[in-house]
Amino acid sequence: MILTLISIIFFSIMRGSPVTEDELFARRPLGMRMAMVVRQWRAIIDFAITDTGLTQSSWTVLMQLHQLGDNVSVSELAEVQGIELPPLMRTLSLLEKQGYLVRSTSPYDKRIRLLTLTAEGRAILEKLSCVIETYQERVTQTIPEADLATFSATLNQIACRLRNIREEDNKI
Repeated sequence: MILTLISIIFFSIMRGSPVTEDELFARRPLGMRMAMVVRQWRAIIDFAITDTGLTQSSWTVLMQLHQLGDNVSVSELAEVQGIELPPLMRTLSLLEKQGYLVRSTSPYDKRIRLLTLTAEGRAILEKLSCVIETYQERVTQTIPEADLATFSATLNQIACRLRNIREEDNKI
């Protein structure tokens, strides 16, 4: 925060006119801005759900499990989340201790562990979804629907392209 303020003051002096924090943000590279927005979003949600005892890593895993459905393998979840197995396993152990998910063995391959949300997991997810919807509405309330649709489509294209690049680079 202090560094941001110093940067604003420095650029204001250099230009001879005030530079707003919004202008400074707009000058940053796309990836940096996306990372900054994600950090802000997660911080807001984390604060709003403090009473649940969920961490950012645990609520994102719950959301992802809900999206994927029951009986998702641990390796599939790790791939979709884009994280390594060790940190995911710690999060899964915590969620299991909290009673939000159960692990079972695949009937087809005893080496594969499957994940399923419990009733408690679905209940906490319902609360989490309400919090996220509320903040999403607050964040987007002044943005025209057409702009949101364009943003969503563009974000999907960026995500798809990043996945493709990652797959291409991993083949080397």
